Amino acid sequence: MSTFSDSVLLALGSAEGLKSALAPHGDTTGVRTLVGAVNDLDLGRVDEVQDVAVGDIALQVPFFRPRRIEGDLSRILPSHARTDLRLSIAGDPVWADILARVRVELVVEVDPGGVENIVTRLVDTSGTLDDFRAQVPFLDVDEFMRIHHLETIEDLRDAYEYLVAEIRLRAPSVFDPADPANAYGVEIAVAVLVLDSLDLTAGLRAAKEFRAATGHLLSPAGPTVLGEAIAPYAVAVVLPRPGAASDPRTGDVTKLFAGEGVLSLFLPTP
Repeated sequence: MSTFSDSVLLALGSAEGLKSALAPHGDTTGVRTLVGAVNDLDLGRVDEVQDVAVGDIALQVPFFRPRRIEGDLSRILPSHARTDLRLSIAGDPVWADILARVRVELVVEVDPGGVENIVTRLVDTSGTLDDFRAQVPFLDVDEFMRIHHLETIEDLRDAYEYLVAEIRLRAPSVFDPADPANAYGVEIAVAVLVLDSLDLTAGLRAAKEFRAATGHLLSPAGPTVLGEAIAPYAVAVVLPRPGAASDPRTGDVTKLFAGEGVLSLFLPTP
């Protein structure tokens, strides 16, 4: 007898089927969730998802979370000896029902970063305390003097020389979404997990268990146009489509899961 999991494999186990689920009728909201799940998006803002292409697909892929047991082995005869003992044991696997490479064509507004210029000047201490305060409005002068046991402007003048640095950041240009320079293609790995029942708690737990089991696979790399990579896999959870009046609405589930960086997909039961 075919199960819901079997029907999902048949429906989403091809590039065409998975693409239609990730971006149904051109709706790329779920793709944005996947992109944000693997990048912290601190350097760029996704303005538009232009295209989605699903590449290689693998079915029923196991991942083994590394576990280490440490201890020591001692003996007394003929003479005392101690040996450190470390064992790496592979436990039960965490399964990705579908594993796919997904290429996403994006229009991204990138923070240019960088410094335009830096100007450093010496603070004039020849005037009054009020004159000093006016030159360093960002500094609590009274607290500074208290900490350093200073009482008068003369004490300030004799204690230190004071420098103020003004740093001007590079101003971003006006963002033009039609400029080809703002178009980027990124690849993400997507793990699809299938639940046979509409169990939101189990779905979120499965997604987070998968993340915990695969987090060590994140390769160290410099920031991309989207920022630092934060996870090796984006996770999508497939649930049976709600049918009963008491079932939660799909919009509420999607919002709940997206808040945890997980994409929720709904398919009809066989």
